[in-house]
Amino acid sequence: MSKRSKIGFLIGMAVVLLFVMSGCGSKEKTADVKPTETAKSSPASTANPANASAKPKEPAPESKLSEISNFMISSFWNEGFVDITWYVSNGTGNTGKKLDIDFTMERLGKAMEKKAEYDMYIQGLDAKYDNVKQVWTKLSKETDNLYKQLKENTPKANDKSYKFDTGLFEQYSDAFRDDVRALNKKQ
Repeated sequence: MSKRSKIGFLIGMAVVLLFVMSGCGSKEKTADVKPTETAKSSPASTANPANASAKPKEPAPESKLSEISNFMISSFWNEGFVDITWYVSNGTGNTGKKLDIDFTMERLGKAMEKKAEYDMYIQGLDAKYDNVKQVWTKLSKETDNLYKQLKENTPKANDKSYKFDTGLFEQYSDAFRDDVRALNKKQ
């Protein structure tokens, strides 16, 4: 074997040796990882019974209040009160399509249950949120009043004599949304 061939052979062996060593080196590092480190970084660790006692992190009050504001607009206004207002005057929902008043009332009933949870949450907030709590109290009470009216006397389509005044709900809902947005801007 010529001198050049020996050098080429030695360089080739060195390269192969480096590959083998680097492969073994990474295996050794993986083997040295402690089980607790693996559990922390593994998505499956959330299913670990040892972690089951850990409570999910509660969102910041500002975030939760935004959720509540969106819920009120979506569940009570968009899917309830505005549709009922149209139903009474035009016989349809606010998009001009047929409205199942019984289904709408069922959905409002479910929304009322969720609102009760939000009532408790907001009452538990500290003094920093007193302005929002004050507006919520008015909004919650007006929502209760409107729902009670609907339950006691469910409207009929095109019933021009049915009085369903959502003015206070709109005023308080707008104020609540604005106050929540202001809180979120301060963050």
